[in-house]
Amino acid sequence: MKRHISIKWYRSVSFRLPMLFVSSTLLIILLVVSIVFVRFRERMIEDYSRMGKGVTNLMAMEIDPNKTDYYLEENFSSEEYNRILDRLYDLKDNYPGVLYMYVYRIKRDGAVVIFDLDSTEGAVDADKPGDIYKLDKAFIDHIDELTAGKQTPALTGQTEDGYLLTYCKPLFDSEGNYQCHVCVDFSIEQLHHDDIRFVSEILLFLIIAVILILLIDIYIVQKNIAGPLSTMKRTTDNFSYETDSDHENNIRLMEKLNIHTQDEIEDIYHVFIVFMKNNLLYMKNFLKAQDDIKEKDAALGQISRTAYFDALTEAGNKAAYNLAAEALDRSAKPFAVAVFDINNLKYINDHHGHKEGDSYICGCCAVLTDVFGSENVYRVGGDEFAILLSNNDYTDREKLFGQAAARFEETYAQTEKPVWERCSMAGGMAERTEAGETVGQIFSIADERMYQNKLRFKEKYGSYR
Repeated sequence: MKRHISIKWYRSVSFRLPMLFVSSTLLIILLVVSIVFVRFRERMIEDYSRMGKGVTNLMAMEIDPNKTDYYLEENFSSEEYNRILDRLYDLKDNYPGVLYMYVYRIKRDGAVVIFDLDSTEGAVDADKPGDIYKLDKAFIDHIDELTAGKQTPALTGQTEDGYLLTYCKPLFDSEGNYQCHVCVDFSIEQLHHDDIRFVSEILLFLIIAVILILLIDIYIVQKNIAGPLSTMKRTTDNFSYETDSDHENNIRLMEKLNIHTQDEIEDIYHVFIVFMKNNLLYMKNFLKAQDDIKEKDAALGQISRTAYFDALTEAGNKAAYNLAAEALDRSAKPFAVAVFDINNLKYINDHHGHKEGDSYICGCCAVLTDVFGSENVYRVGGDEFAILLSNNDYTDREKLFGQAAARFEETYAQTEKPVWERCSMAGGMAERTEAGETVGQIFSIADERMYQNKLRFKEKYGSYR
């Protein structure tokens, strides 16, 4: 018998092991690049946040929060307003990275423009003081903190003017009431795109380098690991296991591979060959031991049958009965004993011979074993049998005893048959009624009841047939 296991290519070690290397390495690369990108972006936001904090602190020094309403009402007509606006322009010129600089009073329905460096008198489409600026999503996401005058982290997001980073500083009047925010915007859209391109270039370079390295690794793995394993697999597919010569041929096929990888694969190869040889030796010894055990079992079985089974009827003999009785005596469970004695055996022996007498004994025993079960029937004398009933048989004792009596009545009534085929036995039964009663004591009671039934049989049918 050959044992062949078909393995699909995508489940083979030669495919799965390299793919595991490839997928694991690529996953590590993606993870590392992602961490670098996130960390780089966080560092960029931190740098711009520090710059925004410095600029807004300088802006706050130019503005008097107590005059916020005054700036809204007078704006360009006020000399102070124009002076502050000029100072803010000078400040913006000193920070070329700043895209927008403005002062807003932020409310839930929009931001009220106070200063806007693109707001000059007469400028077209400029946000003028008092105009309501529609808030961007980044402001809306932090509207609770902004309207409460709380300091927020740098706000980033996509706006109509591109991808911006906004830093806002709240200003309060002398009584501690929120008045406005001084804000600066930095355009980080180009930097954002540059970062993505830089990370993509690094990722592409790493993928190409890893693929080249992995191709070399795959070649080495295929040559030193997957290849030898596949060769051993193909060889084992041709193994047969029917006879000892098949096992010996399997060993020869494996030894012909002559694998020399000088690593664990070679160790496994040699261990496998040693295992096959030991297995063959074990099988030979096992089969020999099996034959010896069968011979010994047969001999022991014959000895056991001689020691515990009646040679004529194959029912349990007196020795077997004694062992079973001792076991019941030691137990506390209920049991019953039935005693049966063959009617008129002497008549058949005297008038028809002992051969027919033996046939008559076997026929009577067959009725008993058929009704009570062969494991419960014992021949304890030449024409006397004992039945030991426990467990379920004890529960059904009356029913079983009645069946046996009916069977003997039936066979005895078959007058057309020879007398040695008309089996007849007288029986009596008794059960343990008190704890401590022995089988011997119950047997005596059953034997007395059997004797009474035997007398009634003789009174009814006579001493002989």
